[in-house]
Amino acid sequence: MWTANKTDSALPGRAHRALREHTRPLHEALDAAMPLASLTQRDGYVHLLLMNWPCVPIELALEQAGVRDLLPDWELRRRRFDLAGDLAALQITPPAAQPLEVEADTATLLGWSYVLEGSRLGAKLILRTVQSGGTAEILRATRFLMHGRGTDFWGSFRAALTAIDDDPGAIAAACNGACAAFERFIDSGASSRRAQLLAGETI
Repeated sequence: MWTANKTDSALPGRAHRALREHTRPLHEALDAAMPLASLTQRDGYVHLLLMNWPCVPIELALEQAGVRDLLPDWELRRRRFDLAGDLAALQITPPAAQPLEVEADTATLLGWSYVLEGSRLGAKLILRTVQSGGTAEILRATRFLMHGRGTDFWGSFRAALTAIDDDPGAIAAACNGACAAFERFIDSGASSRRAQLLAGETI
C-alpha cells in the first residue's frame, strides 16, 4: 500500500512519482520477461505481442468505466485494434479476452491508464530494435509499436495525473490500479511463454 511522504506533499507531479515508485518492482519483473534478445525473430516478436494482449480487456473495461470523460482523446489513445491487426498479419489467433471490471473513479482509471501510457513509451524503444533487424514479415506488423508517433500522449496524461496530486487516498487507489494492470501483463507473458514452449518454439 502506498503511503504519503510529507516532504513530497507540496511538489507537483506527486501522483506520477508515487506511481513510478510503487510499481517499480512489477515494472522490472515485466521488463525481465521481455524477449529483447529475440525481437527480430518471429517467435520472440509474437511473444511480445501476446504479452501485450491484456491491452484489449483493459481498454474495454476502462471504456465501460467512463475513461472517455477523463481522457477526451481516448479514441486516439487506444491501441487494441492495432495490436489485433498485427497478430492477424502474423496469422496468430490471440486468446479470448478475459472479462475485467475497473472501478469507475478517477484515481483507479488513472492508475490503469498509467500502465497503458507507459507501455506506449516503452514501445518506442522496442520499435528501434525491431526496425534494426526485423524480417519483412515482422516489419509489416508494427502498427502497435508505432502507435502514437508524433503525439505527446504521455505529456497530456501526466497533466491529467496532477488532478490527484493533493489527494493521498486517490494516489493510493491509482497505485493499486496500476499494480493490478502490471500483474495482468506479467501473467499474460508467462502464459504466452508456456504456450510457445509447449509448441516447441524458441523465444
